[in-house]
Amino acid sequence: MTIKTKINSISDFNTYLDKEYEYLNTKSERWYPLMYYNENIVLEDKNYITMGINPSLTDEARTEINKIFEIKDFDVKVDGKGEERFNKFNSNRQIKNKLIEFQNKLKYDDEDQIEYFKTLEYFFKSVCKNFKKDVFHYDFYQKRNTVSEDIKKEIKIKGTYEKLCIHFDEIAKLIKPDYIFIFNATLFKILIKRDFFERKERVKPQPVITDKDDFQYYNEFIDDNGVCKRNGMKFIVGNQLSGGATSRVYRANLIANVRRLLNS
Repeated sequence: MTIKTKINSISDFNTYLDKEYEYLNTKSERWYPLMYYNENIVLEDKNYITMGINPSLTDEARTEINKIFEIKDFDVKVDGKGEERFNKFNSNRQIKNKLIEFQNKLKYDDEDQIEYFKTLEYFFKSVCKNFKKDVFHYDFYQKRNTVSEDIKKEIKIKGTYEKLCIHFDEIAKLIKPDYIFIFNATLFKILIKRDFFERKERVKPQPVITDKDDFQYYNEFIDDNGVCKRNGMKFIVGNQLSGGATSRVYRANLIANVRRLLNS
């Protein structure tokens, strides 16, 4: 796929997403709008990208989004108003601005910030960076859905995955980050098993590990600094920053390594 229009701003990127997702987010009873990005950010301030797998769609989020769409008699348990949302969205583009405002509250607002972004904010504070000012948060897949198995299946569809890689490369060209952070083991597994990253250079002759289920397979792509690379971009990867897959020891080691990398 070639990009006909050069992307010079977040506004351009949002418009580009609309065109790219025409077949990925089609009109249905369960339709919800994509996750769009703040068009007023100062790009020069963003030195880092954090990348999640996709925006969640909790009951609370669905309720707030339907308020934005002014959907009457919305029932979160039934939620069959997708076609109405679709039609309103395409006849009232100001809704996109309200959706971006809503997303900003979830990321940064003291009262409305969700736990995921609170954890990211705390992490960047621990490495002496300001999450709101220094970091651009991006989702690999822009469809709102909390059912992770559905999302994994959609991402892996031939043609879709390749498109999403191109989308990421475009936003990375725009932001020009020093590092990209992926704290999502599910997303990292999808990417590493589909050759998203470059194999590291070998100092000594070693057998190439091709079995993608081998526990050493990840080390084919992660260098001695714990960094993966793609087209000159550097990625710091790890598990989620909170939850059962994460320990305090893991977080402490991660923070220490990131501080070293950012200060080197």
